Amino acid sequence: MEKRGDTFWQNIIMLTISFILLIFVGITGYSILLGWDWLDALYMTFISFSTVGFSEIGQLNIPGRIFTMFIVTGGLILIAMLSATVTSWFVSNELLATRRKLKMRKKIEMMQGHTILCGAGDTGINVVKEFVHNNRPLIVIEENDERVSYLREHYPELPVVNGDATKDEILQEANIKNAEGLITALPDDADNLFVVVSAKDLNPNMMIVARSLDTHTENKLYRAGANYVISPNIVEGLRMAAVMLRPTVVSFLEIMMSSDEKSFRMEEVPVPAGSNLHNKTLMDAEIPQRTGLTVIALKRGASSKWFVNPSSSTVLHENDRLIVLGDTDKIDKLCAFLQQ
Repeated sequence: MEKRGDTFWQNIIMLTISFILLIFVGITGYSILLGWDWLDALYMTFISFSTVGFSEIGQLNIPGRIFTMFIVTGGLILIAMLSATVTSWFVSNELLATRRKLKMRKKIEMMQGHTILCGAGDTGINVVKEFVHNNRPLIVIEENDERVSYLREHYPELPVVNGDATKDEILQEANIKNAEGLITALPDDADNLFVVVSAKDLNPNMMIVARSLDTHTENKLYRAGANYVISPNIVEGLRMAAVMLRPTVVSFLEIMMSSDEKSFRMEEVPVPAGSNLHNKTLMDAEIPQRTGLTVIALKRGASSKWFVNPSSSTVLHENDRLIVLGDTDKIDKLCAFLQQ
């Protein structure tokens, strides 16, 4: 896109210089051949290369007529070149936009196990940053054209659907049937409720996280099918109190949850079906020795029971979820090890 834009402006500059040179040649030629002053020569040059058909300033001799034909021909060529340049730029941009849209649509259709984010406002943009940072598949639905342009400029590889997330056809365009989860962070609670109802109907098995400003809407969102409802007011209040009461703990958690440093990262890793760690204890699994990660908690898949700081005798089962601490490379190593 940048190369196309550079070529367009290079052509415009060259044509502008050519027009200036043609005017200069015209003024000089008429002044020398016919003895006209510069204003008459400039006027004659303009009406000649623009082919407007006004009457001549004065009687033209044979050299003047030949020179006028030269000016008319040069002007027609430059006007044709300008028209071709502008037309080519518009057509190429339109084709490029269409091609990009078709490519993005095909990419969305091929995605599996992704998350759909409805709304890329102040809350949603932080979701985008976290998913991009963790290299997790995400499709964004956003209705505001300015936000869509921002996302496409700063995250060119991120699939974005420009439309109203409360409409079923827009959710279907985001390939909701093959999605693993959905986050609705629209500014209006009623819109979030509509999204939850539609999403649960289109994909009953997906996990749904909804944003709720009004605490009275929270129960409605749960009844509509949301798995988790996040209230910014409650979260902010708890966070403020926690910072005041236990600032060091909060700082530590912030580093582990959102730090860009590889040495500090907390991640959730599932034990897949058919894993070689099924029915093995943490001692036998030797996760710290094999990967360098620290297992700080375990959530039992069958009962959803939590084991905080599990002992070495804790037995692992399929669909359990391990909460580990370490860098992303070691986490990828653990995921590969669990798949064996």
